[in-house]
Amino acid sequence: MTTSVNEKEELGRAIGRIATGVYVVSLERNGQRDGMLTSFLNQMAFEPPMLTLAVKKERHILNDLKDGTHFVVNVLGKLNMDMFKSFAKPHVEGMDRFEGLDVAVDTNGNPYLSGAVSYLSCTVRKHIEAGDHVIILAEITDGALLNGDNEPMTHLRKNGFGY
Repeated sequence: MTTSVNEKEELGRAIGRIATGVYVVSLERNGQRDGMLTSFLNQMAFEPPMLTLAVKKERHILNDLKDGTHFVVNVLGKLNMDMFKSFAKPHVEGMDRFEGLDVAVDTNGNPYLSGAVSYLSCTVRKHIEAGDHVIILAEITDGALLNGDNEPMTHLRKNGFGY
């Protein structure tokens, strides 16, 4: 069965209506802080607490998210547009996306954004191929509610076939 351009556009609009949260994944490797903005993240289990994170195969940060490594998920809120804008910029080698933001460090030495709604310290447990993305299954090992009055940010896409 062939899908017409109009049918694909309609499907893209329908997929884009899947509401998601907005997050910053952050880590430190070899003395360098790095992070990426994402909305492809979901809680997956209660015991132990786990989540899935989808990362496009071309993203440079994927190389640092190997099995057993630690990272942080920062839950962004509606009052965190400064953080959103900093991490929405395209990656440029040597840039510091954390510049000008209040940053603390979790028990694994990874940076988290003090102004975010909350942070979750995670350990990568498994990788799963998923089309043009890799799904990372991670265990949540620590975390805290930082700014509970800051309502979490939600995101809808105009087209479910792109960011």
